[in-house]
Amino acid sequence: MPNNTILDNLAVYGEEFTLGNGSTACLLVHGLGCGPIQMRELAENLCDWGFTARGILLPGHCGNRGGLALSTLNDWIEKVEYEYRHLKSEYEDVLVVGFSLGALLTLQLALKHPIERIILMGLPIFIIREYLPINSLIKFCKKFIKSVKTIKRKCYMESDAYSGYLHQPIESHYPLQTLHELRQIIETVKPRLKDIKSPSLIIHSKKDMIAAPASARYLIKHLGSADKRLVWLEQSHHLMMYDDEKDKVFRAVREFLV
Repeated sequence: MPNNTILDNLAVYGEEFTLGNGSTACLLVHGLGCGPIQMRELAENLCDWGFTARGILLPGHCGNRGGLALSTLNDWIEKVEYEYRHLKSEYEDVLVVGFSLGALLTLQLALKHPIERIILMGLPIFIIREYLPINSLIKFCKKFIKSVKTIKRKCYMESDAYSGYLHQPIESHYPLQTLHELRQIIETVKPRLKDIKSPSLIIHSKKDMIAAPASARYLIKHLGSADKRLVWLEQSHHLMMYDDEKDKVFRAVREFLV
């Protein structure tokens, strides 16, 4: 495909993959409103570094438009749990890398399993602003509307699987129920961060306008791990895997894992 192509085929966004044949597996969990393709470029780097990379599709994503309304938080948690257990049956060491919603699901998983290492990218403990009353806003809005419009960014991706532009996210609207469940998982993991002992890498941008930078500061303070590291990005926005500092992201991941 030419480099200026915009990928609109949702089936390609949603294709799960297992790349590489390393002895250690990395489970990759994408963000809200996208799919495994969001983690593909990082996965190819992981393969080059000697890992096996497994990219999964969260339920309700990359199907028909509006598919998120048909999925629940429990569906997402169960999917990540199933994939982790499956990898653990085949690999002695399984690492987990999550972006945004995927990072929250990684924390949820780490509350149940002693994961060897976890990487948390753009994790939204606080959404937009640290003290913004998101819960109250969602409860109020649910009385009048069923969904909110999303801002679809066009991001350039360069990988073996596809080179060109992606829509991030692919959904034009998020159901209010989906946003409510996003807050539910935040409220579940936030008070239990001290119980998570897995070595942790946190990557966050100071310019992130979706996951407030205060989220990273809160994580590094409250995570129970004795080995926890925070890498700040100076110029990137929320979609750090496609921004100007993506090489810094990949380098930080490699230094943490290799």
